[in-house]
Amino acid sequence: MKQNKITLILRGTLFLVGVHSLLLGGTIYFLTTPFYQFFFGVDPENFFFVKQAGLFLFLMGFFYLLPAFNLERFQPVAFLIVFSKVIAVIFLLLNAHLTPSALMIYLAALGDGAMATAIIALLILRARYAAKKL
Repeated sequence: MKQNKITLILRGTLFLVGVHSLLLGGTIYFLTTPFYQFFFGVDPENFFFVKQAGLFLFLMGFFYLLPAFNLERFQPVAFLIVFSKVIAVIFLLLNAHLTPSALMIYLAALGDGAMATAIIALLILRARYAAKKL
């Protein structure tokens, strides 16, 4: 696979990760009760913290989009995205038992882990092809 194709796939992956965070955060913030009822089968107990988490995810989505639009300038941000996803996986796995539906949290951890794995794999492939050109 050529470096340009890897870069295009990496940018597309980063774009999807950013859009995922924007949509998830926006849904949690604006549709708090329906979101909770659908995924957890209960009403949220503390709207402030749930909405705060939604707003945080929404704002992180913009941060995640930076390298998708300008990878050369914002490539270090891609590494921070991987770091944030790894931290998210650890947090979700350690705290799933505190939620009404641990299974949904484990699935979220799986999704975050898959996003981190895809980004790091593409960053490594891209770096290898760049090194071969030197």
